[in-house]
Amino acid sequence: MHIPILLYHSIDTECADAYRRWMMLPSEFRAHLQVLKDEGHTPLTVSQLVACRTGKPKLPTAPVVISFDDGLRDFLTGAMPVLSEFGFPATLYVVSGCVGQTSGWLAELGEGRREMLGWREIRELHDAGIEIGAHTVSHPELDILPAARAEYEIVDSKRQLQDGLQAEVRSFAYPHGYASSVTRDLVRKAGYESACRVRHAFSSPDEHSFALSRIIATSEITADGLRDLLARPSLPVAPPVTRPAAECWRIYRQVKRAVRGLGPAASASLQSRT
Repeated sequence: MHIPILLYHSIDTECADAYRRWMMLPSEFRAHLQVLKDEGHTPLTVSQLVACRTGKPKLPTAPVVISFDDGLRDFLTGAMPVLSEFGFPATLYVVSGCVGQTSGWLAELGEGRREMLGWREIRELHDAGIEIGAHTVSHPELDILPAARAEYEIVDSKRQLQDGLQAEVRSFAYPHGYASSVTRDLVRKAGYESACRVRHAFSSPDEHSFALSRIIATSEITADGLRDLLARPSLPVAPPVTRPAAECWRIYRQVKRAVRGLGPAASASLQSRT
């Protein structure tokens, strides 16, 4: 079975040019949800999907998951009205250390001052049936952090969200989709029941619970494009958790991070070689 777990970021009407791919207009998002409705998909949260994979309750014939990363305030103003119109649930992964602040990690895309949701708003969304998941404390590339720092980002994000919600947080999403065997194990040990990567692929009923694949839903995917993708899947299904190419990319990013710490001259030297 091909299970689409769709990954969105922003639903809004204005953004920096460099961020436009990651922002959908409300009308574009509504067109996506209309496709899901027309094609007979049953929307679930991530945790509902994980529970269904155990057979309690039974997995629907055509499940779909709508997920959002980051916890931007435009989820409330742009996405939630459309989700409510269709009666669809969703899972929202929140960067806990930035609640009530701005999305500083998006500065390179011109969106470092995009507003984040506040605690009252997050609680209201939770009460309205939106699953709140953790997305670390500060949105780092977890797989290239020292284990102790990665553990803090994973554990404290869960603690902060549970304190703010007064409810259990069961699911996690890796920032940028980056994860390693170490970070996956840290997420499991922190008490989460599932975690999402990216991989631009379909999930499956037996995919690793701490490496669930998601499809990147951008403004470039039209309603017809989404319909074709779901009807005639051309994307991979539940790719391997680890790949040689991913390991090479991780090593490159580790070196790049280390060189940045040495100063501008060393960083420029690395860039001249890549």
